[in-house]
Amino acid sequence: MLGPEAGLALRCVTVGYGRRRPILHEVSIDATPGEVTGLIGPNGSGKTTVVRVASRGLEPWSGSVAVQGMNPYSIPGRQAARLVAVVPQDVAPAFEYSALEMVLMGRSPYRSAWGWSHPEDWASVRHAMTVANVQHLADRPIGELSGGERQRVTLAQALAQDASILLLDEPTTHLDIRHVVDILGTVRELARVDGTTVLAIFHDLNLASAYCDRVYALAEGRVVAAGTPGEVVTRDLLMEVFGVEAEVAPDASSGRPSVLVAPPAAGPPVILAGAPRAHVIGGAGGGASMIRALAEAGFEVTAGVLHAGDTDATVAERLNLLRVTVPPFSAIDPRSAEDCAALIRGASVLVLCDAPFGPGNLENLRLAVSAVRAGTTTVVLDRAPIEERDFTGGEASELWREITRRASVCATEEEALRLIRETVASLGGASRVGRSPEGPA
Repeated sequence: MLGPEAGLALRCVTVGYGRRRPILHEVSIDATPGEVTGLIGPNGSGKTTVVRVASRGLEPWSGSVAVQGMNPYSIPGRQAARLVAVVPQDVAPAFEYSALEMVLMGRSPYRSAWGWSHPEDWASVRHAMTVANVQHLADRPIGELSGGERQRVTLAQALAQDASILLLDEPTTHLDIRHVVDILGTVRELARVDGTTVLAIFHDLNLASAYCDRVYALAEGRVVAAGTPGEVVTRDLLMEVFGVEAEVAPDASSGRPSVLVAPPAAGPPVILAGAPRAHVIGGAGGGASMIRALAEAGFEVTAGVLHAGDTDATVAERLNLLRVTVPPFSAIDPRSAEDCAALIRGASVLVLCDAPFGPGNLENLRLAVSAVRAGTTTVVLDRAPIEERDFTGGEASELWREITRRASVCATEEEALRLIRETVASLGGASRVGRSPEGPA
């Protein structure tokens, strides 16, 4: 809970437009100085309305708003503008101002009634334009700028306002990936170094996860989840709020949740009569896309040994595949290992993916070694060095190297899928494997 003099606080806010039905229903949100707070939710969930309420643009029917401990609706507009700056989705000025003139408008709350600018105004403008990387656009008419350039000028205008609270309504609209990283890095730096309170709307959940300290999820005008990205950006929430199935797994570099939305399935994979069977050994998401690609290519697919809750296990479950599963974080027991060995023995090809290996899933490599020694056709997907994925003190590396000496090794999924098709065809597999409903693969 925020103190009375800190940041931005909405308390039980209910509001709508024109006294029609409410858009927000008793919404409470805290944005803390020094942090980036994100708003996520589907279109029409009330995210932009939250920003309008917080920026003194739409007074609540009930509840309260506090910026730096003050009610923005009870103080003069110029004073409120010194506290809160807004970057809207897009700006379409009625006149052909230059970029410099647009940024200078951010100093309006500080300028005299006569409109004269002071040295500190120019210093703030120069700094803001440098931070937003638009100093080279100073003399360009705003109407001649691209959408991304215009968005960065608008950010510079907000920065020139020197407000302690910064509200951003989809700050990455129109931006290419380089400028997305630049802008969000700048915003995060403002929070970390200057102690700015940042509240931003995100449609890209991966960006919200990567850059936010705290996230609020809205649906139908209500807050349905709040917390860290790891607490909010979950598979269950994506289904509940957005109505989509997605893979959510920790990002390898940051540990924050990463969202991967797969194309909607038209139904369970169609397994052709006499289709060859591929058995996939993966883990920690390493085999998920290979499982899906093989199923979509017309193979009968089995998988295991998997750990329940793992991304690979989730994909196999959604595709209703035959699989061997053990509880999360547990070692593979002898019964599960034998069940998996039986699936491998009956498969046309074994596909070993480059998962990380530790004591809990080392038995999968032993199963693969036994299979290649027995002559099972094996394709290995080897994209990352085993030394980076070996958490067994070297035993996994030894097993992996033996497998790769005896198996066909591929560096990409595309190469692996092509090799699997060719291998199965040479073994007399179903002739239609490798075709999709759209035609030849």
